[in-house]
Amino acid sequence: MTTEKPSPLRCQAFIEAFSHGMAELEGLSIAETRRQCEALYARLAAPVAAGVTLRDDSLRSDDGHVIPLRRFTPMLDTPRKDGRVVYLHGGSCQIGSLDSHQGVAASLAAWLNREVISVDYRLLPEASYQQALMDCDVAVRELAPIAVVGDSAGGRLVMDVARLHHETHSPYVLGLIYPPMDPVLSLDNEDLATLGPTAPLLSREEIVAMWQLVAEGDPSHSYAMTPPHSRQAPAQVIEVLSVEHDPLTAPLEAAVATWKAQGAEVGYHCATGMVHAALHAHHELPEMGIAWRDFCDALTRRLGEA
Repeated sequence: MTTEKPSPLRCQAFIEAFSHGMAELEGLSIAETRRQCEALYARLAAPVAAGVTLRDDSLRSDDGHVIPLRRFTPMLDTPRKDGRVVYLHGGSCQIGSLDSHQGVAASLAAWLNREVISVDYRLLPEASYQQALMDCDVAVRELAPIAVVGDSAGGRLVMDVARLHHETHSPYVLGLIYPPMDPVLSLDNEDLATLGPTAPLLSREEIVAMWQLVAEGDPSHSYAMTPPHSRQAPAQVIEVLSVEHDPLTAPLEAAVATWKAQGAEVGYHCATGMVHAALHAHHELPEMGIAWRDFCDALTRRLGEA
């Protein structure tokens, strides 16, 4: 777990480059914001891992929507044939795509030596959170993965998909990378177990704005399943990756402690000195790369035991 006194930031150049790119998005339409973000990720994110091939595919959601997929298959060694992995990308439910997060998905495939399938679920505000969750649920049901991994908003979707399958006890391992926990719709509550301190690249206000957008477009409250994830483990076997400087880390660590007390098998890894979004640059940031490797190695062991 993180210490009471945070260690210094160790990714200042990445923060400056990412912040500069995000500052250029101010005042743009959502469509233009997405295009600019794709260009930003193309400049800063990890390339596709060597020896991993890409193939596009698709599924159809329950309401007829076509869900684009991308299959990442490791080729340097004989890939494991005893189960694939589904990956759900981040982006505050509003940005992110198969392209923007393909460096993470490809790296995951290389580390696990398994096929990883990335899901291009529908985004807000054009779609509702319920529709995004439907797309992810369909992908998990149809692809029958041995593990489901997601980062940031994708991590939240992983937990909510698992909650939908609670009667079958989520027969897959979860990989959660700095996910938002319980909905926070205002900053009236200063309890740091609800949200930790603001950090570079992600503020408390931005998290609240995301939840408000989700709530406005989802009268079904599919994002606010009961009991909250902070009070009940979304699965029996979970590996968690966080970064030290992130307002999402404090509530995540509190949840991990609760899940362990309930008897869930939970591994926890924290990248010292790193910030939200640093996973994209795991190839250049040593502390992020080490934590990412440890997370992937732990997932590999879990899947070997499954």
